[in-house]
Amino acid sequence: MVGMQIEEIAFEPLSVYELKRLRVCVTVAVKKKPAFNDASLEGAKYVGMHEVADEVITTGTGTIGLVLEEYSSEFLTAYRSSDLVVAKGMGYAESLTELDLTSPQVLFRTKCKPITELFNVGVGKNVVKLMS
Repeated sequence: MVGMQIEEIAFEPLSVYELKRLRVCVTVAVKKKPAFNDASLEGAKYVGMHEVADEVITTGTGTIGLVLEEYSSEFLTAYRSSDLVVAKGMGYAESLTELDLTSPQVLFRTKCKPITELFNVGVGKNVVKLMS
């Protein structure tokens, strides 16, 4: 699971807990340095993410979206070894459409016209998209 905003990080341990009930190995990656309102490692620890996730790491960067050249080797190893990547947020939605990647799933809320047109949905909609 990659990317969480500071205002939603408190709810994410529940999502991870439910995944763990399905016997899924969950690694949570947060930004090394927050871009805008991204959650940090400190925030993840504060809400107890390290108590429910198998591993909590940082991306090694504070960039918006997924810029592989700027990410840490630890994150890239976890990313490349995952069967499914849940990337949360519009920054990931925008950048993942430009990359040839293995099965990331993107969760985001549409906030602007270019994104609504790209994903063919209206403004203010919650979207789950399996990129392939």
